[in-house]
Amino acid sequence: MRTADTLTTGPKLKEAEVTITRGNFFTASLIYLTLPIVIFFFGYLKIVWALLFSALTITAVVFAIKRFNKEKTGDHTDKITLKPSYFAVVIPLIIIFLFLGGVSEYSWTTIDHRVRYAILNDLINYKWPVIFDFSTQENPIVAAQLGEGKVAFAYYFVFWMVPAVIGKLTNLAVARVALFIWSGIGLFLVSLGGSFLYKKASKTMFIAIMFFSGFDVIPGYINDFLNIPSTWEGWNIHLHIHGNFYQIMNVFNQSIPGWLITMLLMLCVSGSCVGLLGSLMFCYSPWAAIGFAPLCLCRLLMNKTKENRKTIITDLLTPGNLIAPVVFIIVFATYFTANSQATSGNGLIWKFYDSTTELIIDYIKYAVFEFGIWALILFKRHKKDPLFWTSIATLLIMPVYKITIANDFIMRGSMAPMFLIGIYASLFVTDNFHRCLNDKGFVLKTRLAVLALIVAAYVPINLMITSAVMTYEIKVNKGHLEDDCTHDIDSFGNINHEDQLEMVQTQFYVYNYEDTIFFKYLAK
Repeated sequence: MRTADTLTTGPKLKEAEVTITRGNFFTASLIYLTLPIVIFFFGYLKIVWALLFSALTITAVVFAIKRFNKEKTGDHTDKITLKPSYFAVVIPLIIIFLFLGGVSEYSWTTIDHRVRYAILNDLINYKWPVIFDFSTQENPIVAAQLGEGKVAFAYYFVFWMVPAVIGKLTNLAVARVALFIWSGIGLFLVSLGGSFLYKKASKTMFIAIMFFSGFDVIPGYINDFLNIPSTWEGWNIHLHIHGNFYQIMNVFNQSIPGWLITMLLMLCVSGSCVGLLGSLMFCYSPWAAIGFAPLCLCRLLMNKTKENRKTIITDLLTPGNLIAPVVFIIVFATYFTANSQATSGNGLIWKFYDSTTELIIDYIKYAVFEFGIWALILFKRHKKDPLFWTSIATLLIMPVYKITIANDFIMRGSMAPMFLIGIYASLFVTDNFHRCLNDKGFVLKTRLAVLALIVAAYVPINLMITSAVMTYEIKVNKGHLEDDCTHDIDSFGNINHEDQLEMVQTQFYVYNYEDTIFFKYLAK
C-alpha cells in the first residue's frame, strides 16, 4: 500500500520535468547568439546604422525561426524531456568545466587569459568604441616605447558584450560573475543540442562532448620517448587541433558560440539558414567561419535530387541567407580588418619546414592522431553522410596555408569540422556506453568505442587535474604566483609588463583608425 509520502512525491517529480521542443531550442540559441551582436551595434555604431542593422538582423532571425519551425524534423526528434537528474548532473559539470577552464579567471589559467581579463576590464571602463590614449600608460618603459597618440581597440569580443553591459551598470567583479553565467548558459545550450542530436536527454552525451579530443596522448608520449620538446596539445608545432576542453581553456569566447552554431546547422533539415549561421560564426570567430563555410555549402546541397533541385534556390533566397551575411560582413569585416597587423607568420605551409620529409611526417601525424583514428571508427556509420566527408576534406586541406605563428588558421578554422566529428564520435560512444551498461551486445567493438574516448580524454582530464592543482597552489598556498598570468596586462590602456607590449600592439591596437572604413563611416 502506498504511503502519503509516495503519493505526493511522484507528481512533484513529474511536474519537475521540463519538455523542450526543437523549435524552442533553435529560438533560444539564436537569441543567445544575436543579443550580443545587437548590443555591439548600439554600443559601437552611429545610431542610424545601429537601428538599421539591428532591425535587419532581427528580421533575418525571425524569418529563420519561422522557417525552421515549418520544416519537418527529418531524422531528428521534435522534443526532449529533461528530468531533475539531468539538471543535477549537467549544471555542476558545467560549473566545473568553466571553473577549471579559467573562465572569468577564478582558477589558474592559460596564458591567453592575460588578454581575456583585460578585454572585459576595458569594455567596462572605457567608452565605446574603445580608444586608448598613450598618455594613460603608467609603466615608464611602455610609455616611452609608445610615445604620444591614440589607437582604437579591435578584436572579436562579441561574446563579452552582455557581461560588459552588466559591468558598466555595476562593476568588474559583477561582470566577471555575469561572464561565468553567460558562458554557462551557452554551455547548457550546447548540452541541449547534444541531446537533440542524440534524440533524447543524455548526460553521457554532454560528458562525451566535453572530453572529446584527438589522440594527443600517443604522439605526446612518442615525443617524450624521443626527447622532443612538446606539450600535450602542442606536440605538432605547425599543425595541431585543440580538444574541446582545451578550447574552453583558451578561447571560450569562440568555442562556445562556435559549437552551438555547428549544432544548429546539424539540426537544420534544409539550407534555409546557412547564411545566417555562417555569418553568426564570422562575428564570433572569423577563422572558425572559414572552416564552417564548406559545411554550410554541404548542408545547402544535401539531399537535392533532380526533381527538387529548385529547392536549392528557394532555400538560398531567404531573409536569413540574404540579409544577415550582408549586414555582418559590412560591420565585422570592416572592423576586424581595421587592424592590418593582427596576423603574422603567414604563408604556404612548406615554407616553415626545412625539408619535405619533415612536413610529410608532421602532416601524417596530424591527419592520423587528430581526426584520422576517429574517422576510421566512424566510417561504417557515416560513410554515406556528406557532412562527415566534408569535414574530413576540410581538415585535410586546411594545413596547406598557415596564418599566425601559432597557426590560428588551423587551430580555430578547424573548430566546426572537428566539432562535427566530435559530435558523431560522442553519439557513437554514448550509444555503446549505454550498451555496455545494459550488457547488450557484448562485442569487442562496443568496448573499444568507449575505450577510444577514454584514451582521447587522457589529455583533457590531465589538463583539468593540472588546473585544479595549480589553482590550489596559487589561490590557497600562495605558491607559484609567477604562473598566474591574469594580471600581466590588466588593461590595454595601462599595460603592467612591458614584455606584453609587442603582442598587444600587433593584435589589439588599430593605428590611424580614423582612416579605416569602420571608424570613418560606421563607428560613433
